[in-house]
This record gives sequence, C-alpha cells and structure tokens, in this order.
Amino acid sequence: MTVERGNPPSLGLLKGGAPVTGRPRHRRDVVLSSERAWAPHLWWIALAAGAAGAAFVWLATPHGREIDAVWELGVKLLAFACLCAAIAFFPWSSPRLHWLMYAPFVFFTGYVIPRISYFYYMDAARAQGDSFYTHLYLLLYPGLVLTVAAAHRLGGGTPGNCLKVAVNGIVIVFSGFLDVMWQLVNPIPIPETIDAPHITIFTGGPISFGATILFTLAHLPVVIGIGLLPLDRWIGRLLGAAPAGGPQ
Repeated sequence: MTVERGNPPSLGLLKGGAPVTGRPRHRRDVVLSSERAWAPHLWWIALAAGAAGAAFVWLATPHGREIDAVWELGVKLLAFACLCAAIAFFPWSSPRLHWLMYAPFVFFTGYVIPRISYFYYMDAARAQGDSFYTHLYLLLYPGLVLTVAAAHRLGGGTPGNCLKVAVNGIVIVFSGFLDVMWQLVNPIPIPETIDAPHITIFTGGPISFGATILFTLAHLPVVIGIGLLPLDRWIGRLLGAAPAGGPQ
C-alpha cells in the first residue's frame, strides 16, 4: 500500500507482520458523535443560561468585596459553570476556528483593562474600591480562565479536560494562594491575620497567616483530584458516545 501524497503516514501491521501505511483516522468529537439528539444543543443552552446568570449577577447583586449571603456566591459560581459547560460542549473544536480567540482580546482591551486602569490612575481616593474589586475578580480573572479553556477546546481538547482547566482555575483563586502570595510579593509587612471573604465564608472569620497557608495547601489534593477525574469517560457515557481520544 502506498502513502497518499501530502498526508503523513500512519504505520500499522497486518496479520503476518506486513507494514501498512496510509492516512491516519481521526475520531469525531464526542459531542458530534453522540447518539443523543440534544447533545449538539448543549453548548448554546448552557451559553444562554450562563449569559442570563452573568447579567443577573452584574445587575442585581452588590458589586463589592464582601460576600453578604451564600446564595450570591452560589449564583456567581452557577453562572460561571454554565459558561464553562458552553465552552466544553462546543461541538466544532478545530484549530481553524482560532479567529474566535480574538474576541477575548477585544473584551479585555475594550472594556476590562481600561476600567481597571481608570481605578488606578483616576480614583486615587479609592472611592470606587468595590467596583475595582468587581472588575478585577468578577470579570478579569474569570475571563482569563474561560479564555484558556476556550483555547484548549478549540485546539482540539476534550470536553472533560476543558472542564478540568476551568474548574481548577477557580479552585486555585479560591484556595487562598493569591492571598498568601499578595503578602509575599508586595513590599508590606505580613499581617497576623488574613480577612478574605472567600476564606472566612468557610472559617467563620479571619484566620492567621500560617492558617491561610495551610488552607491553601489543603486545596492541593483537590486540584490533583480534579485533574485525575475521568470526566471524558463520564461525558462519553452521558452522551452515548466514546470520548474523542487522548489521556484523561
């Protein structure tokens, strides 16, 4: 058998050991190969739900550092989860769609970064500190996480691994790692206690700097555990299709 011109050979063996070359077969994406009629529609349903949730968070919840109620955090995480699902179940994962990745740059440079830089240069009195916090941690960081997840998915990444990237991105920022490093990389004395809303909601109040380090380290097994979950296998079973190859 001859090798097709312009295509890389894939080497195999027939019975008896005879080599076989030819065009390698690529398995279809798990979403497109699903037997469920609703599978190709998951992405836009999740996108609509996530957009509605994000609009509710932006328009109907307080813009501030403090978490006044647990349900507010729950709504924010639910909206983010829907957007993650929209990216993970986007059925046309292909490097040819790289032009879609220009959209986040427009969002960041056209709104988020100008607003954040305004708070730095024009709000010297820090009168809009809550708005600064909201733009930084409710728009910029989640936007970066979603951008990385989208790049992975459009580049051919599997839905399961895409979800792992997004979920672990949020686990890391909630782990207290940022709060610990903020004290270490900036020229300030290390405080006796750390008062971070995403930590105190679990601890009931401020904790010592040492306890914050332990709080952060306690999330390391969580990150590793999420990374080892066989999500693609579970998604394949849910959708009635085998995962689209690659390690779990």
